[in-house]
Amino acid sequence: MKDGDYQTSMKNRNVWKLSVIAIVLTMAFSQCWFYSFKGTLPPHIQSIAIPLFTDKTAEFNIQTVVTDKIRLGFIKENILQLVEENNANSVLYGSILSIQDKPLVYSESEQGESVSEYRVTLRIEVEWFDKVNNQSMFKQQFTGFSEYDPTGATEETRDVALTAAINQITEDIINKILAGW
Repeated sequence: MKDGDYQTSMKNRNVWKLSVIAIVLTMAFSQCWFYSFKGTLPPHIQSIAIPLFTDKTAEFNIQTVVTDKIRLGFIKENILQLVEENNANSVLYGSILSIQDKPLVYSESEQGESVSEYRVTLRIEVEWFDKVNNQSMFKQQFTGFSEYDPTGATEETRDVALTAAINQITEDIINKILAGW
């Protein structure tokens, strides 16, 4: 064998080895890249419906706001397909139990003591129901809270704080659904 043929043969082997290594690494890492938490859920549950939550508070329109934000959380996480209740394998029923605004920080001023920060606390109860097996997966209360400036002097408004509380609850619900399996 000539020197040129030997070098070409070695180059071809090296290219072949590198190709095999690249394929093996791609396969190994692709398993991690496409991992999904869906595999941790019961296999018969592929979808979820989230009907409008009931409201036990006097807060205007809170049931629509909470339900819509929780639905958006499920859409973002893409764990279960969000569908209408009659087409769903599972349903997340919810009830808004309370929403409270309590003074958190007081400040001194010329007029006396005033509240400079409030905490809004939202408490809801949800039940995740398996329609396929006709059983409750769990029923639990969740609480979310956040602080806001009642004066409006900052961007930390009550609406921003309420959104943060709802996001906290949404994350807790999703984690509960995933942790149970």
